[in-house]
Amino acid sequence: MTYSEMLDSIIKDSKLSLRQLASKCGDLGLSITPSYISQLKNNKLPAPSPEVSITIAKACSSKLHAALVFLGYMEKAPDIIKDYMNTSTKLYKLMIENLCDGQTKVPLTTEAREFINKLDVISAFELTTNYLNEGKFNLTKELAEEMVLVSGGAVKTNNDMITTFLNDSSMSPSIPMHSLLYIMPTKSSFIKEKDIIGIYPYGRKMVTLRRVFFLKDQVLLIPEDTTYDIISTNSLGNIDYLGKVVSYKIDL
Repeated sequence: MTYSEMLDSIIKDSKLSLRQLASKCGDLGLSITPSYISQLKNNKLPAPSPEVSITIAKACSSKLHAALVFLGYMEKAPDIIKDYMNTSTKLYKLMIENLCDGQTKVPLTTEAREFINKLDVISAFELTTNYLNEGKFNLTKELAEEMVLVSGGAVKTNNDMITTFLNDSSMSPSIPMHSLLYIMPTKSSFIKEKDIIGIYPYGRKMVTLRRVFFLKDQVLLIPEDTTYDIISTNSLGNIDYLGKVVSYKIDL
């Protein structure tokens, strides 16, 4: 992934217009124009200073500021350094996927494999070194669980509670993006109006949230951020339903 591609992805995920983003950067002490941001994300300008990259990422509520800065440095690096880092990244990704595949209790989802494939070299290096102890990898299920969680999947705890990170802003401001969710598997018949539930929308194993409303013979699943879809169904049994959100922690 190039600097401009990552920046474009960060901006799209933020749901901010370029004008809104420029305004938020101004609030953080960085004066830039929507036109300048557009040229950066469309690869019309070289990567900016680390301070600019970090501020834009923060304004987008993204945690990828370090990766964005790194990609900016990489674009200016000599070809021999680029080749070395690209090869290292492929090896890290292969190592992570092979380690996770060994954990049969927590099989990797398609989304987790896609997440691994998109990892930048810094993130891949950090994940592998987290499980390196005295030159050997600690082959426990924690690595596979972490990959499932960070890619938006869900992991079941010993008491059947489901934990997952919220990877969208559909329930902001009530539940901010990146919050750690605790979802209790609950029979759909026990769900009450205005409860917040976890679902897998559109067949993808990436958890999102909706607030439940009952309207005649329809169940409406409403986001708090109106840029997200309202889902309508005849029954919760007709959707890929996980359970009721019972608590969450804000991931700082």
